[in-house]
Amino acid sequence: MGRRSEQARVFPSPRSDDWQRIVDEGVDSVEVKILLGPAADAAAAALTGRTTSRWRLRRVYLLDTPDLDFARSGVEMRLRRRARGRHDLTVRARRRHGGARRPQPPGARVEFDVLPGAVWHTVELRRDVDASLAEAVAAGSAFPRELLTGEQEEWMRAAAGSLPAAALATSLVVHGPLRVSRVGVPDSRFRAGRAHLEHCRYPSGRELVEFSTRCPPESAGRVAEEVTRFLASQGVAPSRSHATKTAIWLDELTRCAASDDDALPTPRPGS
Repeated sequence: MGRRSEQARVFPSPRSDDWQRIVDEGVDSVEVKILLGPAADAAAAALTGRTTSRWRLRRVYLLDTPDLDFARSGVEMRLRRRARGRHDLTVRARRRHGGARRPQPPGARVEFDVLPGAVWHTVELRRDVDASLAEAVAAGSAFPRELLTGEQEEWMRAAAGSLPAAALATSLVVHGPLRVSRVGVPDSRFRAGRAHLEHCRYPSGRELVEFSTRCPPESAGRVAEEVTRFLASQGVAPSRSHATKTAIWLDELTRCAASDDDALPTPRPGS
């Protein structure tokens, strides 16, 4: 009984009204996410059943102003280098569930990210981008704005609210990369849906491991319960604290920028 009550505290009960409110929102999907306590290789061995796992590396960049004005307003422009040299660009607006609504462009994907203790509402426009242009932007030899479609840029301006987006769009720079390694969990082990582990390495040396699975909104409560049960059955403990990967990265970037500012020489009077 103790174990079941401990598991129930990770996510709300499938019978909770919280899940019905998610269904009522009419979103496209729900992604259930949970940070894990063990190191990446130990978690992967326990959850995949393999002594060694084949991690696929992704590099993720944020396109933003030097001071991360867009990300601070809840708007992210994310460039990813995926497996086999593929690239995509996502413009997304994220807010905590229940917060102020943002404009929703035609063709956008709408999803809830459900973490222990928090639900995030995400609206995104994603497209594949030319590999050579993406690499040029990452290397600093092409302008980040060249990656945006007209629809993405228009929505970025609308979603950014009070920011002078038209002017800021011309001063975008590339932040990153964030190194994200990814491995799939066999369907034979986790039967509630396709699941993955992601291992993030931050510039400070901090690491995190996240287990996630995507499902239809009407299945989210049951799937979240299955996530908790699966982790417990494999002896994998959740982390004591939970946050999104991007939130941690923004904190890292902000700390790095503050350190750089502190390192600048103090101007002398009259200089």
